[in-house]
Amino acid sequence: MGKAQDKNVCWLLPRPKPDHYKGGMPLYAEEWLLKLAEEILGRKPYVLNLFCGMNKQGVRIDLNPKVSPTYIYDAHKISELYPDPTFDVILADPPYSDEETKQLYGDFYPKLHYKKWTGECDKCLKPGGLLIVYHKFLPANPNPKTYFAVKRVCILNRIWHLPRVAVYFQKGVTK
Repeated sequence: MGKAQDKNVCWLLPRPKPDHYKGGMPLYAEEWLLKLAEEILGRKPYVLNLFCGMNKQGVRIDLNPKVSPTYIYDAHKISELYPDPTFDVILADPPYSDEETKQLYGDFYPKLHYKKWTGECDKCLKPGGLLIVYHKFLPANPNPKTYFAVKRVCILNRIWHLPRVAVYFQKGVTK
């Protein structure tokens, strides 16, 4: 695992988790991502796990009841649950496309709007907190006036599998 002071790191993680959840993170990814967040912040964070799937840590929000989230809720409206800055870290693992959204959730999931759900995250994230966006593409800064990318992690898994990228955007830090 890279050190907190390294801006860009790359991890090679083993096979999928034993649950083999479609769209799930590789084995150890959730733990390592949150451990690195803890190193960056210098304390154990209060975590919101958005689009949680089978992730285990923190307050878990997803629209799929089969994954037994803490709350079955739309990511575009999470400030209804948490209207004040509550979390130190938000780990977001959204579906990567409309096609994947339909495969994972069927017709009951609304079309994802990056600016809308990241705006909702902004309302729930404490100043200095981290919004970690995990995706197969390098995600855009949700608001360059408010956030600065403090860490980028490339996650490689198995051969013939696309790499993933986790970008740590810190709220209230601009450079």
